[in-house]
Amino acid sequence: MPGDLYSFEPVQDAILAAAKAALPGLVMCEPYAGQFGQDGPSRGRMATPGFFLAALDAPPATEQPGEGRIAFEVRWAAYCLSRNAGGAADRGRDAMALATQWAVQVQDAQWGMAPQVEQAAIEGVQNLYSAELDNKGFGLWAVTWRQVINLGGSIWAGDDVTPTEVWIGQDGEAFPDDYDEQDT
Repeated sequence: MPGDLYSFEPVQDAILAAAKAALPGLVMCEPYAGQFGQDGPSRGRMATPGFFLAALDAPPATEQPGEGRIAFEVRWAAYCLSRNAGGAADRGRDAMALATQWAVQVQDAQWGMAPQVEQAAIEGVQNLYSAELDNKGFGLWAVTWRQVINLGGSIWAGDDVTPTEVWIGQDGEAFPDDYDEQDT
C-alpha cells in the first residue's frame, strides 16, 4: 500500500527536513551518530549551530492497530549545539533558544506522514551542560518527545473490498449458533 512505512528512517528524514525549515540558521542538521558527547566533539571541528536527531528507543506501543502493522512508541531526542565566544552564559542561552524554538514545532507534529505517524508528545527540554563542553566553547540542550509510528503493511490493503458482514464468536465449528452479527 502506498505510504506504508517499514523503517524509522523516512520519519527521521522528515523530522530533519522540518528542522531545516523551522530553524533556518542551522549550519549542521543531521542524524546523531556520536558526533559529540559530554566531553565535546568526537570528530574534528563542529560547525554550529547544530541540530542532531536520534531515536533513543522504540518499545512496542501499548495499543496495537491489530491489522497487520506493529505500533512502536519511539522516543526521539534533538540535540541543539551552540558555540559562542561570549562565554558560558551566552552559549547556554543560544542552545536553549534553539531547543525551545524546536520544542514549539514538535508538539502534535506528524511530519506530513499521518496516519502512520501519530501526533508527537513533548517530554521536555533539558540543559546538557558539562564542564568539558563548556571548556571547549559549546552549549548543549536537548528536546525529547515520544511518537507512535506504525510500521508494516495492513492486511486489508490492496483488495479494495470492504466487508459487508461482521460476525463475532469463538469457535465456528464447535458452536455455530454462538455467533452474533455486528452492524457494519
